[in-house]
Amino acid sequence: MARLGLVLREGLVFGLLAGVFALIIRLVALLATNTAMPNPFSSFVTTALTLLIIGGAGRKLAATTGTTTPSLQMGALAGGITELMRNLVAAIIISYLPAGQSALAHLTPAARQAASDTGGVAIALGQQLGLEIVVGAMIGWFGAWALLRFQPPRKPPVN
Repeated sequence: MARLGLVLREGLVFGLLAGVFALIIRLVALLATNTAMPNPFSSFVTTALTLLIIGGAGRKLAATTGTTTPSLQMGALAGGITELMRNLVAAIIISYLPAGQSALAHLTPAARQAASDTGGVAIALGQQLGLEIVVGAMIGWFGAWALLRFQPPRKPPVN
């Protein structure tokens, strides 16, 4: 039960942390470029920060537990939370900003109908969320594996 609490706590904390950074980067890019679509540079920076945060959390969890399984579970949870914040919360905030409202006003009727189709949006979000859960799990596991595999010895060998 203690390991479950550790995984949940670390997954929530680092998922929210990575999600807040992703949200900030997306909003700064929106205000800098005045377009609602994320640009390649902001996507790259968001992905790199998420990789560093979740991988570092996986290393921290591996140092605590001595195994990679909790880091895999924590990475999946953190990746899902990050993706929800990156897409869902960002879309809600952007829809209230003037740049987001301007982008919605300039959509064609077909694009506006596709954007308001809740079923299609939910399916797309589910696909992105599932992918990010898998990627987050791999990042957390890889951070833990790297620590356990390549960490320097803590004590000199006894002769």
